Amino acid sequence: MGEKKTAVHAGNKGLTRYLLLFAVVVVSIIFGILQPKFFSVRNWMNIVSSTSLVGIMAVGMTIVMSTNEMELATGCEATIAAAVAGRLLLDGTFPSYILAVIIGLAVSVCVGLLNSFFVLKLSVPSFIETIAVTTLIDGFISLATNNSYMFSNKWPSSYAFLGQTRVAGIIPVPAIIFVAIVIVMIFVMDHTKLGRYIGSVGANPTACTNVGINNKKIKMICFLLCALLCGIDGILTSSQVLSVSPTLGQDVLMDAMAATMMGATFLRVGRYNIQGTVVAALLLTVIQNGITSVGAPNFVEDIVTGTILIISIGVIAMTRKEGLPSVTFNE
Repeated sequence: MGEKKTAVHAGNKGLTRYLLLFAVVVVSIIFGILQPKFFSVRNWMNIVSSTSLVGIMAVGMTIVMSTNEMELATGCEATIAAAVAGRLLLDGTFPSYILAVIIGLAVSVCVGLLNSFFVLKLSVPSFIETIAVTTLIDGFISLATNNSYMFSNKWPSSYAFLGQTRVAGIIPVPAIIFVAIVIVMIFVMDHTKLGRYIGSVGANPTACTNVGINNKKIKMICFLLCALLCGIDGILTSSQVLSVSPTLGQDVLMDAMAATMMGATFLRVGRYNIQGTVVAALLLTVIQNGITSVGAPNFVEDIVTGTILIISIGVIAMTRKEGLPSVTFNE
């Protein structure tokens, strides 16, 4: 009887592991029926571009949350990178756009280093610490942007290249960068020693310590990787809209968090994974775009997205023997 129950459980898990992708297809068909222009090449390129901006941040969050830590400073990490680069180029005297971007990314990585210091060295719970750091960095962002939208006609023409250029007039550069990041991170997470260590640290840190894995070092690498990806996300977003708002990264944060959580229902049910995060980010963007296309009120997006997120969490709870993937406080 026990073996039969196990077989049924495994079968259900096999069916549910692709539920998220099925949802993307079904939702797309529904919107396509309601608004035929939804399936136009131009609209789907817009969807892919928007997915990239949500997805890059979500991939960063996925890496950290795979170690059983929480990362809620991703929004400020994205914004500070864009704010620093934008401020350096504001009056047109800074010599290089590329150098400004590198400095902005370096500052974002420093925020990740700050997170790892408090969480790993001082044992501050990551949930609380990343909220505190967000508050701190938001103050510096307000200072850099004068607490308003920052833009300048003295920014170089290259400022718009990353966010607005389309290869062959069709494919957005953010999408190309996103695909490259996803390929690299899937390889790292699924086919390297570092990736195996990341998953192991999240699943059983005590066992990792017993076999000589430095849990804190692995988590620090994850915080830094996340900060770098969020910095890239902020630079791309700023380039796309040609401005830097004080809430540039915070506007993406909740979608990125939802994509990370929903992604744990795909392929490896109950485990955070890059593939699931990408599909979830696509689903969220399809919903947002489709609701706009059919002219539905904005609150419908929240209702649909919230419903899918609740269902996703329910699927994890029913199919994962250990229960919901959770983020625990440091002991």
